[in-house]
Amino acid sequence: MRFLSYFFTLFGVISFIFILFSVKLIEEIVHPNIKSNELSYEYIVVLSGNVNRVVKASELFTTKNASYILLSKEDRLIENQVSESESVSVYQYYIEVLVSKGIERNNIILFGDNKNTRDEIISLSKILKTKSFKMLLVTDSYHINRVQKLLIQFDLSDKIDLYPIEVNPDGKISKRALQNYILEYFKLLNFYLTRFNINIIHFN
Repeated sequence: MRFLSYFFTLFGVISFIFILFSVKLIEEIVHPNIKSNELSYEYIVVLSGNVNRVVKASELFTTKNASYILLSKEDRLIENQVSESESVSVYQYYIEVLVSKGIERNNIILFGDNKNTRDEIISLSKILKTKSFKMLLVTDSYHINRVQKLLIQFDLSDKIDLYPIEVNPDGKISKRALQNYILEYFKLLNFYLTRFNINIIHFN
């Protein structure tokens, strides 16, 4: 009986700590801490994930007086929404979107051979070894916190600024946004677990 009492007490304490930790993660995902951006950048970086990031990058290319867009090279095949071809690599589709938004193909540079966010940050760290200026990275607001942690891990915080895309600008959380928050929670939890060589599942 005493053993069971200790067990349930310990289980209760661990559960309480986990709940507090989870609340902290959710707060960071929903309300990330973002520094203000500079007036201009030579490079706009686009992480793979959804086409909204690409569209916003095309806008920032003009407003931030950029010279190039650094586009993550992800080979995953998707249905092509621009042309009539049945399927196309994610990065090829994104290039078509950028070109349709007025970005010259010569101004689009592919980087890495990426399968997830960690791969993308590692690829950027190799590029930035020889660069002394800042880049502006575009991604969804719910994705910002995990990207920030990876930038810190690879010592890139002072070389990359972040531009968040709001997933619920009207203040109402859609079903899609809720799904993104939940998935990002598990990805962020996995980020911490992998620091202890514990990987619950492979995420992008």
